[in-house]
Amino acid sequence: MKMLDWHAIVDREYELSLNDHPLTLYFQPVSAFYHQQLDTIAQWADYLNLEKGLPVSRMFRNRAGKWGTLIGGEEWVLMCRPIMSQFTGMSAGVGLAELHLQTSMVDVHLFPESPLMTRNRDWEKRIDVLEAKELANRSLERRSVFERLFSNRFAYFLGCAENAIQMMVEGSINFPNEQSVCFGHYRYSMINGIAEENPGQWVVDDRSRDLAEALRVIGWQQGRRTLEEEMNTFLNDYESRFPLTEQVTSAMYARLLYPLSYVECCERYFFESNPSEQREQEVLLRQCEEKIGDYEYLLSILAKRYAGQFTAPEWLLEK
Repeated sequence: MKMLDWHAIVDREYELSLNDHPLTLYFQPVSAFYHQQLDTIAQWADYLNLEKGLPVSRMFRNRAGKWGTLIGGEEWVLMCRPIMSQFTGMSAGVGLAELHLQTSMVDVHLFPESPLMTRNRDWEKRIDVLEAKELANRSLERRSVFERLFSNRFAYFLGCAENAIQMMVEGSINFPNEQSVCFGHYRYSMINGIAEENPGQWVVDDRSRDLAEALRVIGWQQGRRTLEEEMNTFLNDYESRFPLTEQVTSAMYARLLYPLSYVECCERYFFESNPSEQREQEVLLRQCEEKIGDYEYLLSILAKRYAGQFTAPEWLLEK
């Protein structure tokens, strides 16, 4: 893509107004969009950017009236970045709450790829696959450093996963009404300030997804001295715009309890990585283990903040 004259492609394939300055434009492959309902996504992006004033990238149709333009054998969507200087001073918590609030009427049935209805099965399947791998791992005569680390602490992470799945099951019983959904992110990590919204990264899910992942990043980046302050600042900012319900706090806690970083690290090592990446996965696995204490502390203070709204595992309440 770098070798192509994308300015010429824009001039040839698109008819833009004078307000659409080329310096704000970029291309994104259609395949990079989590959801492929581009008409609906583009409508929401325009609404949020033009009517609600949120920092959302917009999408442009080409001269043929299509979102995808064939370039180098692949279809690409022309995007326009928002002017971020207009949003200085807005915290990440407020910005995320605004996105969730303004899209809380989205129809999940328009997005069959939404992970909302398959989350429990997905969590169970992923941890079951790793459990089978760990069982087979025990009989190996020679094991790599990663494989030894994997087996040493697997029982702990398995317990966390089982507790998280149980919480989700109990949540579906305690809150039988269908959870409201919104546009969130495949993996939210913008906790240090508001960032531009890329519609290609949007995932239609309930808002606990983003909230839990924001807290996961806080737990990963912060030590105990600043962890509670960072957590409360983020959640206070968010709730000042969009208060949490008991259903959301319960799902948020369960997702944070599920050892997603550990599971993904192990999946990459055993099923995706090549030999050159295995050292990197070993380092990441060690970090997952080193952060156990911080995550347990985060989970304990989070349970205290929302005491009475859900039932956390007893072993975490004792921290």
